[in-house]
Amino acid sequence: MSLNTNYYTRDCLDRIRWIGLTSCFLFYSLLSYAQCPNQITALSGVQTFDCTDVTVTSEGDVHNATFCNGIGPYWVSKFTESSYTFTFSNPVSAVVLSFDGFDNHEFENHGHEEITLEINGLPYAFPNAGSNSTCQPLQAIVNASGNLMAPDCGLPVPLGCYAACKDISIYETINSITIKDIFIGGSTLAGVLFSIHFCCNQCFLSTGDINSPPIILCPGESATVPPASGTFLTPSSTLQYILYTDPNNITGSILANSNTPNFPYNPDLMQPGVNYYITAIAGTNLNGDVDLNDPCLDFSNTIEILWWPPPTVAFSIPNPDLCIGDCVTVEVNFTGEPPFTLTYTTTFGSPVTKVFQDLTGTIEVCAPVFANPGNLVIQATNLTDNHCACN
Repeated sequence: MSLNTNYYTRDCLDRIRWIGLTSCFLFYSLLSYAQCPNQITALSGVQTFDCTDVTVTSEGDVHNATFCNGIGPYWVSKFTESSYTFTFSNPVSAVVLSFDGFDNHEFENHGHEEITLEINGLPYAFPNAGSNSTCQPLQAIVNASGNLMAPDCGLPVPLGCYAACKDISIYETINSITIKDIFIGGSTLAGVLFSIHFCCNQCFLSTGDINSPPIILCPGESATVPPASGTFLTPSSTLQYILYTDPNNITGSILANSNTPNFPYNPDLMQPGVNYYITAIAGTNLNGDVDLNDPCLDFSNTIEILWWPPPTVAFSIPNPDLCIGDCVTVEVNFTGEPPFTLTYTTTFGSPVTKVFQDLTGTIEVCAPVFANPGNLVIQATNLTDNHCACN
């Protein structure tokens, strides 16, 4: 159906109240829709694209018109409730919607326009109201029911509250979408215009990044990293954190997953001295977990985790049989990372604490004049290295 005088006059008259006649013509310009460039324009039947065929059907009072910022060619509910349905032969990954011409005359009890969505045959709440299209003085809003409408500005007829919005992006796997005007408002010709663009086979998920250096822990300590920042999720997706062992086979080496970036130490799963990794992962929500088979699965950067083995010490005594007044040099050998703080006791005295800067060292032990006969015994009571303690 071609554009006729009645349609054009109604659109321009609404705008003359606010912006003047010249602007009505200047606003006739196409949006770029760089993100989703495929625009559906068929009023009925099948429209073919490289990635899918779109079947367009309608019910009720529908018309063809394109006005401000190229919003159109779909006009629903000029006089009665009506809808357009778009069915895709291959599912699409997102649609971008723009609307013009919402009326809200609540002030005079004339009602308002209200648009509902169905996606894949089920009711679907608008995720947001997009941005201001400059086609009307007000931006549309999402009401408590999840539907799109003009706000109530309290102006009487014929001024009323006229609203528009653009670039409402819906990120879903979409087989069909129905756009329906369920309330006919206004005191003159009514109805809402809209345009629809879509994306094929594009992934929009982003886990963002985890801002953390590699983490070294002691056995028993939980591995905790900051939450991922800069994430973007679709309504049907979720984000989790995973602990795994092989950065070359992430999903095949997962030890644990969590909705928070925290993994308690589990001695049945985790071993000291082994490199582990934490990554944020985003994908379709499958019973509360990320679907690992999602083709749009996204991963953040990787944070390396190491549970440091507890340090050890061994004493080497060349001759433990000391006479009164004799001294012996005892060799000390450590495992771990220097510096080491060692507290030890001997047969002859109170605990002694000493710091060692290398993996090997020596201590000198002398038998005092009051020593009882017997071999020298040395025992470590506390040992720490650069990371952990062993008591």
